[in-house]
Amino acid sequence: MLPQKAMSLFCRALFISICAFAMACGKKDSGRDTPGNHLPKSSVPVELVGKYWHTGSFSMTQFSNYDGSYAGQAFEIATGYKFSADGTAEQYFYWTKTSTYCREQVLGYRKGTAVFDAAKKNFRFYAASGYYRRYNSCGGSQSPGYGEKVAYGPDDLHPKYVDEQKNWTLVTEQGKLIWRVPFDDGSVNDYTRADNPE
Repeated sequence: MLPQKAMSLFCRALFISICAFAMACGKKDSGRDTPGNHLPKSSVPVELVGKYWHTGSFSMTQFSNYDGSYAGQAFEIATGYKFSADGTAEQYFYWTKTSTYCREQVLGYRKGTAVFDAAKKNFRFYAASGYYRRYNSCGGSQSPGYGEKVAYGPDDLHPKYVDEQKNWTLVTEQGKLIWRVPFDDGSVNDYTRADNPE
C-alpha cells in the first residue's frame, strides 16, 4: 500500500499521462502529405486573393479546315494563377498549336505555395503536385494517350521547378486592375482577373 502523499502524486501523474495520450490521439493524420505542407509560403496581397489571374498570347495567323470551318489560332499560350490568403496557390497552363491538318494542345495544372516579397516586388510559385493532359489530333485520328491525365514528374515540381516573377506591380488602367510583370527587354506581361480559367 502506498502512503497517501505518494498515492496523490501517482494519481496526478497518471491523470497527466492520460490527458497527454488523449491529446496525441486526437490529432488526425490523413496518412498523406498535403501539397505544399513543407514549402515556403507567405501572405498574399489582398488584391490578388481569390480570383484567377491569367496572361496569354496568340498568333494572328488563323487556320481553317478543308471544309472552310475555323480550326483555331496558329499558336496560343496562357498561364494563370489562383491565390489563397494563406499562401497556397494553383497554377494553370494552356498551350495550343494548329497547323493545316493537325492540332496539338496541352492543359497543365499545379498546386503549391506562393511567396510574395512586397518590398522587393518578387513572386515565387513552388509547385508541390500537378498533372497535365495532352490532346493531339490530325484529321480524324487521335494520338495514343489522348486526353489522359499524366502526373508531373520531379523535373516539373519543387525543388527543380520554381516560377519566379520579378519587379511586379499592381496598376489600374481603364478601370481594370492589372498584375504587371516586366521583362528584361522592356515589354510587360499583364495578368488580368477572371472568375475561372479561360
